[in-house]
Amino acid sequence: MARIRQQYPQNYGSSGNISTEFENVIRYLNSAELGNKTIGELLAQIFDTNGDFDGPVELRKDTSGGIQYRVGNWDNANEGWQTILSLSEIRGEPGSDVGTLGAPIFHSRQDYVATAAQTIFSYAHAASDELLVYVNGVLRRPGASYDYTSDPAAGTITFTAGRTLNDKVTVFKVRSTAITGYRRQDYFTVGNQTVFGFDFEADTQLVVFKNGILQREGGSYDYTLQPDNNTVTFNATIPANNLVSIVVVENRASQAITGLMLESNFCDLTTGLIQFAKIGIANDAIAQAKVSGLVTALSASAKLTVSASTPATPATGNLWLDTSQTPNQLKFYNGTAWLRTSVENALPSFASANAGQYVRVNGTGTGLEYASVDLSSVIPLTSRGAANGVASLDSSGRLPSTQLPTALSSFSYYSTVASPSNTSYTINRIFKQKIKLEAIAVRLTSGSCTVQIAVNGVATGSTYSVSSTPTEVSIASPIEIDASAASKTIGFIVTGASSPTVLDIVLSGSILTT
Repeated sequence: MARIRQQYPQNYGSSGNISTEFENVIRYLNSAELGNKTIGELLAQIFDTNGDFDGPVELRKDTSGGIQYRVGNWDNANEGWQTILSLSEIRGEPGSDVGTLGAPIFHSRQDYVATAAQTIFSYAHAASDELLVYVNGVLRRPGASYDYTSDPAAGTITFTAGRTLNDKVTVFKVRSTAITGYRRQDYFTVGNQTVFGFDFEADTQLVVFKNGILQREGGSYDYTLQPDNNTVTFNATIPANNLVSIVVVENRASQAITGLMLESNFCDLTTGLIQFAKIGIANDAIAQAKVSGLVTALSASAKLTVSASTPATPATGNLWLDTSQTPNQLKFYNGTAWLRTSVENALPSFASANAGQYVRVNGTGTGLEYASVDLSSVIPLTSRGAANGVASLDSSGRLPSTQLPTALSSFSYYSTVASPSNTSYTINRIFKQKIKLEAIAVRLTSGSCTVQIAVNGVATGSTYSVSSTPTEVSIASPIEIDASAASKTIGFIVTGASSPTVLDIVLSGSILTT
């Protein structure tokens, strides 16, 4: 029944009635306010804009408190929690059974690292114990004429052949009392064989080994089971001289479990997963068939045989570590013969005459040959920057100025004066250059005078007599002019003019590098 009621429905004839109705509404709304929040503000904390519940409710598993919850917004991460179930309630009462788990089939595992030629390994066991013995993860066959024998009285396992140094030997006991009808049957093939008879039921769990290597069940893997025919059929033919072992590991017995371990000592607080250190998986205990893709990868990989004798019936790509050689040699089978993997197989034989030579592909591209290194077209380092050698380069990849010719090129300056007089004349003006004046040629159409070279208007060098007969001479002391920093004029000064007409003058020289 609604708490708010209309006091005077359809009776608002007086302001007193109206006031009473509104006062009733206001009081009701006031009573709904909590924490100085209106009804709308309170509802907004637990509903979203679509009216769907969105309240601040949290759950957690506390390592000491158990399963807890809290409602509302809290500043402190550990405030406001209410316990639903304690850890003791989750685990159950002491002694109560909350589930069952199959008894362990294999137990009393013992691992050994063999010394050189070691045959005897201490392992306490009874005559009634069933044993599984592995060497480097490969299941071995019991029996004096096979791989090993066991002596319960002496508490030993004796191999018929000495083990190699650092071999890993692992021994398990089989809890046959926890397995329905534990049996083991070994077959030693005498010819090509795929089908092996073995009496078992449809719900019997089997493990199958080939030469001690665990096989994977399935039509696309290693073998299939036919309970109706009591047979185990391999998907590929097994040649002669191979060992196939079939073991029953069906388990119908059970042991009681008292409680579940959910606290932080056993579970990760973030993921809720059981800590790996709390899982009792022994080393090398995971079967190959239980690792995704492992059996397929092993079957696709090359087989490696370690022996002093040539492996029988090898397949192309198989490897063989030949221990009859010192040092041992790794070989591979190419489908016809065993070849060494060392690079010497591809190299031609060599003699002392090949000293200092290198290996190269012959001219026809069909093989390798030795040849001498041809350095006839190679310039030695000692010729770099040396006379009759080659130029070196500076840090910018350019020729240093010290290796450039003194003169880069030659030039000639020409000038003519129709009516020369005793004065100075300019032929050219140079800048950012360094030149050397080496020769002069002068003549007049008529008359006579004398001429002297001028640099920046200053007479320099010898004075030359000029007439109608041409004067063409090398300058005894060539004149160097350096205009790399400031420009300079090059000209001549006429003196002793005696009715001269049409003066021709040519100055020749070289442009210098420095």
